[in-house]
Amino acid sequence: MGRSPALLHERSRTLIISDVHLGYEDSMASQGVFLPRLQLKKAKDVIKEGSRAEAQRLVIDGDLKHVFEKLTKGERTEVADLIRYALEEGYKEVALVRGNHDTFVGPLLKDFGVEVVEDYLDLGDGIIVTHGHKLIDSVKGASAVIIGHEHPSLEINLAGSKVKLQALLRAPLKGGGELIVLPAISLYQTGTSITPSPETYLSPIVKEMALLEDAMPIVVDREIGVIELPTLKELFSGII
Repeated sequence: MGRSPALLHERSRTLIISDVHLGYEDSMASQGVFLPRLQLKKAKDVIKEGSRAEAQRLVIDGDLKHVFEKLTKGERTEVADLIRYALEEGYKEVALVRGNHDTFVGPLLKDFGVEVVEDYLDLGDGIIVTHGHKLIDSVKGASAVIIGHEHPSLEINLAGSKVKLQALLRAPLKGGGELIVLPAISLYQTGTSITPSPETYLSPIVKEMALLEDAMPIVVDREIGVIELPTLKELFSGII
């Protein structure tokens, strides 16, 4: 959706975001690393942009929160703040497709009327949304599979320095259909470097089902803009 790390499914007026990782700054502070509190603000900015594009449904494709072992006080506060904000912005429905970090958050979300989906959400037209940390049968036969989990980024040389830029990754699936890997909302986890090698990825869907040499990365950056790049086979032709 423009220069935002999100997708807008126009037919259903659904904004899809992934990997917000609320509570990350608190988690790092408990380890003595103090970061500016930016994750919540960025998520709100993207949600507002979706509202301006007339989205009426918000789907969070996993990892709304960060800490595995509990729902922290900071996470509880920020999750509630974000959901309230989305509803105030005019979203009529909010849904979470549960990711591997989304532990202990279900009861809080249900208090706000948020639908929590365990495996995948069907958008219709053969399009499914799943976080990507596990392989599900519904991937087979789907026309499009939208996942998060990877936090994909592309490492490039810029003025003699290596820079990681957030990117969306589109890849054909074995047996037909397309895989779309969303960039993360999270600012602080650069995630998986995009390569044509399956073993470098986290998601079993990418590892086992994506035709990575034919995948196309699309840089999504507020300053640089949206840049469609050649296939990974072409980009890495001197390496693979």
